[in-house]
Amino acid sequence: MDVITLKRMDFFGHTGVLPEEKENGQLFTVTAEMYFEKIKGVETDRLEDTTNYAEVYALIKEIVENDYGNLIEHLAGKIADVILDYAPECVKTRVTVSKPDAPVDGIFETMEVSIERGR
Repeated sequence: MDVITLKRMDFFGHTGVLPEEKENGQLFTVTAEMYFEKIKGVETDRLEDTTNYAEVYALIKEIVENDYGNLIEHLAGKIADVILDYAPECVKTRVTVSKPDAPVDGIFETMEVSIERGR
């Protein structure tokens, strides 16, 4: 199985339950893994024979920066669905959304959720 990974992309967004999260926004870190039976570009060395990760990055950026939903679970699911729609040759995707500044009273690195979707 071949994998394309877009790792630890940082975006500013407004996903959150609290009003101040929606109003002020915060940093979100996204990792997206895209699984393929075989990437044709491995043999051909042509961009048109793989998934253009610059375009996937732009799609993810658009989602995170324009989402005003409540849950990072929902945000990760939206990203996974868009990846599968964009790349029909992708057989599975795993999306992790991290929220390092989650409004939780405690000491932690991040709160995160991972969603895995396949065909």
